[in-house]
Order: sequence, then C-alpha cells, then structure tokens
Amino acid sequence: MTLLIGVSLVFGALALYPQILPVFEWATPVVLVFWGTSRFYFFEVDDSLTSAGGCLLLLGGFTLAAYRFVPMDDLTGAVAHLIPAIGIFVELFANHHRDHD
Repeated sequence: MTLLIGVSLVFGALALYPQILPVFEWATPVVLVFWGTSRFYFFEVDDSLTSAGGCLLLLGGFTLAAYRFVPMDDLTGAVAHLIPAIGIFVELFANHHRDHD
C-alpha cells in the first residue's frame, strides 16, 4: 500500500508539475553516489567485498550521470545501466555476508 501511494504521488507530481522531471531523472545517480560513499564512511575499507560494492555504486552513479548528460549509443547506454545493477547486487551480497559473520 505504501509503494502504491508513493508511486501515485510521484506520478501526480509529474502530471501537475512537468518541470520537476529533471529532478527525478538526476535523483538516481546522486543517490547511487551517496550510497557508495556511505559504504566507505560506515564500513571503511576493511572488507574487500563492501569496498568493491561501494566502488561499483560510485562508478555506477557517475556512469549513469554521464549517460544522462551526454548522448550515447545503445551499447554504451546498456553498460551505463548495467554497472549500477551490478553494484547494487554486490552491495546486497556484501550486506548478506556482514550479517552472517
């Protein structure tokens, strides 16, 4: 129910204020960069899996921002979307191992 209300609010805001669309487009890369940076702030570089996840999240945020800023072909766009997905997977995997150790 919460997800449905949140999605409805986002689409409602986009319908009423279409000029807010760039904010939503740029929110994803910014969140990925902050998430990757927080991995180094909270867990430092002691765990190599967490460091790899943080680096991939940072790289994914920058590549996604570059994809939004500079027009790219289809293959480069696919790689720009694949890096954040791999970074999220590695971070979830690292989180799983932190919880079980």
